[in-house]
Amino acid sequence: MESDKYIHSKVEDRIYAYWEKNKLFKPKKNSKKFSIVIPPPNVTGSLHMGHALNNSIQDFLVRYYRMNNYETLWQPGTDHAGIATQALVERKLAKENLNKNSLGREKFIEKVWEWKNEYGNIIINQLKKLGCSCDWSRNAFTMDDNLSKSVIKVFVELYKKKLIYKAEKLVNWDTVLKTAISDLEVDQREINSKIYYIRYPLENSSEFITIATTRPETMLGDTAIAVNPKDKRYKEYVGKIVIIPIVGRKIKIIKDNYADPDQGTGALKITPAHDFNDYDVGQRNNLDIINVFTEVGKINVNAPQDYVGLDRFDARKKLLDELKEKDFFVKEENIKNKVPYGDRSNSVIEPFLTEQWFVNAKKLAVKAKKIVKSKKTNFFPTNWSKTYFQWMNNIEPWCVSRQLWWGHQIPAWYGPDKKIFVALNEKEATKQAKKYYKKDVKLNRDPDVLDTWFSSGLWPFATLGWPDKKDFVKKFYPTTVLVTGYDIIFFWVARMMMFGMEFLNKEPFKDIYVHALVRDEKGQKMSKSKGNVIDPLDLIEKYSADALRFTLLSMASPGTDVKLSEDRVKGYRNFLNKLWNANNFLITNKCDFSKTDKVPKTTLNINKWIYSELIEIKNKIQKKH
Repeated sequence: MESDKYIHSKVEDRIYAYWEKNKLFKPKKNSKKFSIVIPPPNVTGSLHMGHALNNSIQDFLVRYYRMNNYETLWQPGTDHAGIATQALVERKLAKENLNKNSLGREKFIEKVWEWKNEYGNIIINQLKKLGCSCDWSRNAFTMDDNLSKSVIKVFVELYKKKLIYKAEKLVNWDTVLKTAISDLEVDQREINSKIYYIRYPLENSSEFITIATTRPETMLGDTAIAVNPKDKRYKEYVGKIVIIPIVGRKIKIIKDNYADPDQGTGALKITPAHDFNDYDVGQRNNLDIINVFTEVGKINVNAPQDYVGLDRFDARKKLLDELKEKDFFVKEENIKNKVPYGDRSNSVIEPFLTEQWFVNAKKLAVKAKKIVKSKKTNFFPTNWSKTYFQWMNNIEPWCVSRQLWWGHQIPAWYGPDKKIFVALNEKEATKQAKKYYKKDVKLNRDPDVLDTWFSSGLWPFATLGWPDKKDFVKKFYPTTVLVTGYDIIFFWVARMMMFGMEFLNKEPFKDIYVHALVRDEKGQKMSKSKGNVIDPLDLIEKYSADALRFTLLSMASPGTDVKLSEDRVKGYRNFLNKLWNANNFLITNKCDFSKTDKVPKTTLNINKWIYSELIEIKNKIQKKH
């Protein structure tokens, strides 16, 4: 007889090793198919409670369908996490008194691959510790040769269809990392701040118009003052000229509905190069766009000489002092407002005017919306489809270029006159250039790489072998279900829908199961700053993977967040102990399970009742699926 206590440390690793050795996670041929692609965790990451819930749900589904003789694939893999990985390797190199610029691009990328080969499987081993039954023989990585090939093919095809283009636009700019970043990498933090009231003098008049701003340093790039057309206070001012204090440049007072009469003074300074809403106002009113920042957040030569070279926050201080000294400053007020921070660099993000590559997401969204409207893809719970449509109906051009070295380098080459040649490789680009110039010319490749969401958007079909190997694509695409958190419906789910419809003309998954967040026992979001983070690996070590999984799954009702406490996990560990001892009882009584094709005759009423309950729950589950 086994121990009367379930000692997971002696059981779980041994059983998992048996499963792996006997290749029990590989699909077994059958006419019925079931497939899931794992949301690829960052290669730099380690298992957190969100992963634990997400993967427990996937494993539950996979094991159910595998048990019911479906040909089942759970496709695993990791994301190369451009910004996070590059930053991590750069920090590591700094400890060795090295930096990427001294190494050069090629050598630096070699160092990143060295790091990946040494540490990149940590998250995979942790998923195994959780008990995930993925087909690890198919483990994918977004920088693998086949996935890289699919990324380049998609970029080139979209460029040919004029769905990818290069343009100068406003983007989220990280002044520390010196790259554009996505909205998902921007952390909107509520902070104690100040709002400053500043007087702008009217030309040839003793009058002023007062504006309120939280970022006075952007005054250096103002190109208008806007008031609401319905705001009677400023009716007579529309069309008049004001002079920007300190700067001395003349700008016009314009009317635009964006100006809110109830906010600040109702008069808004408009800086199209340094604010997304101001940029839109500038486009509507054909305003000049004056960028006054460098890529590292210092003041550039478009500002008065005294300010050139100053850090943006030093410029703010100097400007406020000068405004007070020259009597343009009215007052300041303490406020709370949201300020965008880079989640990797922890620095304030600037809207920044720069030339980048964009995808025409509006056109790609058309088919991706139709597939949800027609119910070929369904959200569970259904209310998340509203969120999906809200984002998709208001979709903006997608900035896909990043000023990094680690990632998929953009397949674009430039001729001597900056003419762009987009091709699958340099040989093809050289052919295009020769045809265009009628002679051999030197080409320079675009140094930027693609946003990691671009490559992970191809995940449901690139991991199956597309474009070269079609066997698994035919077998398992569209995948059956996607299990994901609601925070990436737009950033990941929408991208996969757009690319799947564009390149395979089929939805990437039939169903999208959106799970809740795992919070602490008081319902608060887990964060390091609050000190309330619960490490799943600690709980696995103390109470077992089964106890943690059972807890998360039992609490993961659709639409409600999981309020997790260690006591709940401990309680389910005790329940596992009961199951363990029930099994011990069967062993003691020499119960033989080798022949289970015939149900033994039951005579006791209690056994009949237990059996009927089993059949009823079995039927309920099968009806749901």
